[in-house]
Amino acid sequence: MTINKLLKNLEKSWTIILAIIGFIGAISALFGYISKFFSWGNKFFFIFIRDHSIVIWLISLTIIAVALTVWLIILNRRFLFGFSDSFKKRLDINWDFIGPWKIIDDNTLLVTGSDEGGITKKGTDWENYSLTFKAKITSSCLGVIVRARDLNNYYMIQINKNAIVPHYRVSYPQIIKRSVDPLIPQEIQMQVGWQVFNDSIVYLNRELLDWFNVCVVVTGQSISLKIDQDTILQKDLFLQIPKGKIGFRCHGSESAQIRDVRLRLNN
Repeated sequence: MTINKLLKNLEKSWTIILAIIGFIGAISALFGYISKFFSWGNKFFFIFIRDHSIVIWLISLTIIAVALTVWLIILNRRFLFGFSDSFKKRLDINWDFIGPWKIIDDNTLLVTGSDEGGITKKGTDWENYSLTFKAKITSSCLGVIVRARDLNNYYMIQINKNAIVPHYRVSYPQIIKRSVDPLIPQEIQMQVGWQVFNDSIVYLNRELLDWFNVCVVVTGQSISLKIDQDTILQKDLFLQIPKGKIGFRCHGSESAQIRDVRLRLNN
């Protein structure tokens, strides 16, 4: 069991315990109030509950509120919090990236020279969401990353000036030195490769020469992409990575500018 799983189980157990304590306290307070009207309310521990029913009730409500807050914020944070970046702060606060990413004038992100690309630091558990941003292709294309496990395992929708091309970046083990001796382990190195879905290329009815609005909707295994309100790409039963981060990629001399990134969770 990983540390994250262990912490989540502990959080879940602690929340359940808090909820049970609060529930028992609330029932006890109610029982204590009712006992005022019966003779058995003057016996045993009912006297204490009857005389302190208001205090017990307030404590119980507080415990229930705390349990509910813990459940909402900690256990279900992936359903509550989206993501936004207007690029007014340092890039390394919100992004893990490789390459000469930088913020230029007017709170604009410039993506270029990045084979691996860059992804958000948060979002490991993002499943269903709407991602919106403004973009301008300054050289060749812009890659939009979704469902990223890391910088070597993700889906990328490449937006060219006149076409949309879906990609899949994946790391895989490759034997680089074979041994004839079965007692000597094979030498294995992780490689990175691309799958380009040429059968899913969509050609645009205009050339993207200036700023345009992008909306990417990810739901289950499906993904759709809109440019300026026009649905350009719709693929079902496509995404095999169940959850992950978002990001951008421009390799080599490719470059694009990005503004106002917003992600809204649709769970």
